[in-house]
Amino acid sequence: MSKVVIFHAFAKDTFPVAAGTVTTGWLPGQAFAFDATGDYVELAITDETMFIGVDDDDELSAPPTGSLLTGIYGSGTKFKIDHSEEVAASDATRAYAADVESGSLNDDLYINGVGKWTTVATGSVKGKLYQVPSADNNFSVGVILRF
Repeated sequence: MSKVVIFHAFAKDTFPVAAGTVTTGWLPGQAFAFDATGDYVELAITDETMFIGVDDDDELSAPPTGSLLTGIYGSGTKFKIDHSEEVAASDATRAYAADVESGSLNDDLYINGVGKWTTVATGSVKGKLYQVPSADNNFSVGVILRF
């Protein structure tokens, strides 16, 4: 499972996750927003993004975290999404869309329709790319938040 390495977080909080979202599956580093009721969080779609989830679904469905998701947010928050475990398992699943691997330093980052990072303009800018994912860094992506 990918791991979010936090270098600086403007804010960090926990949010309740609906039971259905726990079993949906996601990777740490994807974007989340509140659902229509405002009681729970779910994967974000483009501009509804409110924070970045740092727990994985396995941590939510077992003690001690239960159904609370840890999220980071705030302009200037700096983190890296480490995909070393996926690389070691020859798993191509990432917390970002494939186009990010073709990106350049300081590219604008957006959130796509399934809560993943992308360089394709899908709304407003959500972050800046400070580490381009490649085989040399186990396809880890570095992000500085802009929201």
